[in-house]
Amino acid sequence: MKKGLIAITALFLLMGGMNLAEAKKTTKTVIQQDVSPSRLIDTMKPGFAFDGSIDIKMFNMTNANFIESSDWYFYPVYQIVVANVFKQKNFGLYLDVEKPGYANITYPFIKVNELFAKFRQDAFYVKLGRQVFGDKDDLLLGFENDAVSLGFDLGTTDLLFFLARTQLITPWNTGGNIESLIGFVPDFSFGKNMGLRGYLLVGMEPITITSGTPPTSEDSVNTLIQAGGKYSMDMQAGSKGKFGLDAQVGIQFGMAKTAGDDSIDATALGMKLDAGYAMRSNEDFAFKIAGHVVYTGGDPDPLLNTKAGFASLNNLSEAGPGMFSQIQDGAGPLTYLDGNLGSVKIDSYMGVLVLGVTGEFDFGMVKPGVGLWTYSDTDDEGEALGVEFDLWAAVPISEIVSFYGQFAYFVPNRDGIGWPPSPADGPENASKFLVGSTINF
Repeated sequence: MKKGLIAITALFLLMGGMNLAEAKKTTKTVIQQDVSPSRLIDTMKPGFAFDGSIDIKMFNMTNANFIESSDWYFYPVYQIVVANVFKQKNFGLYLDVEKPGYANITYPFIKVNELFAKFRQDAFYVKLGRQVFGDKDDLLLGFENDAVSLGFDLGTTDLLFFLARTQLITPWNTGGNIESLIGFVPDFSFGKNMGLRGYLLVGMEPITITSGTPPTSEDSVNTLIQAGGKYSMDMQAGSKGKFGLDAQVGIQFGMAKTAGDDSIDATALGMKLDAGYAMRSNEDFAFKIAGHVVYTGGDPDPLLNTKAGFASLNNLSEAGPGMFSQIQDGAGPLTYLDGNLGSVKIDSYMGVLVLGVTGEFDFGMVKPGVGLWTYSDTDDEGEALGVEFDLWAAVPISEIVSFYGQFAYFVPNRDGIGWPPSPADGPENASKFLVGSTINF
């Protein structure tokens, strides 16, 4: 498998080199205009573009279920992103590959984040291969998997259809996974500062049902349906300020049964709101203050009452606010929150109310930030899950080199951490400390 990935990567780069001579002038234009590989493959303008980075970090986590308390881990990540669009052939290739580091757990030798071919003819396009859908701030959608997608890019409207092979957690949380997902995601732009995106997602989980006397087994398919929308807006507020808003809502339905042939009620509502004000007073100072709300309904205790909570299909690295953030997806779902404190519930937004406020500042050479989050369980009379405090800072030395640090501290409510029940003595406080440096080229 490793040799196969290396061979694919080498072939991709070779094809890019073969086209480089043909698109030499275009390549120079791309570099001069600072066009990113993702922008190049989106526009399908002939040329060649690449980005690369070396990210070296050290992190320490306490009360985490995959490491011993107070252990330090070295985690370097080497990443290359390449796009090559062939002249007069309406055909392009895109590659995002990384070599993840060490975190005392199993990790891939080479992780292919994206590797797809794209063909475009007028407004119609098709993409085949490993792709990313959604984004890390999305409530409903955000994952990377092998897929085929096709769409119509009409300028201010993009109509996207996809069929993906996935391994996403089900909201009924009975041990299975959604193994395939069909999606229709229309995206509308209203000028440069306003947009509306729709979602229709249908996931399927194969299951074997055993029932009757004498018991008989039959294969079946559980179906998860989510529909919703996301509105985004940036508006000028004064001569130097801007107001931004992202508002998202999703409704979940399910046609599902347990292995014992009990019907599961998966009807639930999910909402996410992010609003903030940003201002730059001069070249040496800027700030952004934002508020965040995440609400998901339902009761993720299907083994007790066959009622399922709302489950986000977003498992991208650093997805969501606060404890949803992941250290590095190349090493798995390493969250701020200990897995024994209910991270399946938190990672998938299962029946939670999250309230948060963040502040980001720019003092030129130092860019600090701070966040405060509270978490409550919406399926148990609003009982508190805990409070988290986040602190981070970046120090950009130049456009190429930067240093950064992160600190997170979570204090759980020992009496109400949610399902599954915690040990009798209650969970411990969790923390994360991370320092690192990034070189971009």
